[in-house]
Amino acid sequence: MELEGERPPAPAPGVGQERSRSARWRQVRLRRSADFDRVRQEGRAWSHPLLVLVAAPNPVGMVRIGVVAGRRVGTAVARNRARRLLREAARHLYPRLTPGWDLVLIARPPILTVKEPQVEAALEQLAREAGLLQTQEEVR
Repeated sequence: MELEGERPPAPAPGVGQERSRSARWRQVRLRRSADFDRVRQEGRAWSHPLLVLVAAPNPVGMVRIGVVAGRRVGTAVARNRARRLLREAARHLYPRLTPGWDLVLIARPPILTVKEPQVEAALEQLAREAGLLQTQEEVR
């Protein structure tokens, strides 16, 4: 018999709940400096005036992405904006990327002068040059 005013037990964390966008992004991020170093040393780079894409194969079977904005991009506020632009462009492109790659996106100073659609177009161009985009049939 349930007493009045009693609440049912709360579900375990993560059970039956949709993950937030940031939680999903955390799983596909490169975080350790050793991972960044490995991609920079073993990977191949493609450049654009707004950013540099460095890609290396990984054994994980999923795409992991790291974002870098060095001091030459500008102040801390400018670097944070550059990282946000790159993360958002990567989020939009992520479903079309071929699994099994670690990517490092390096911001260049001109990225601060453009809007998000130009950053997305630049990243898509580099991913296409690198052969990292799946065809429509592969995405499904």
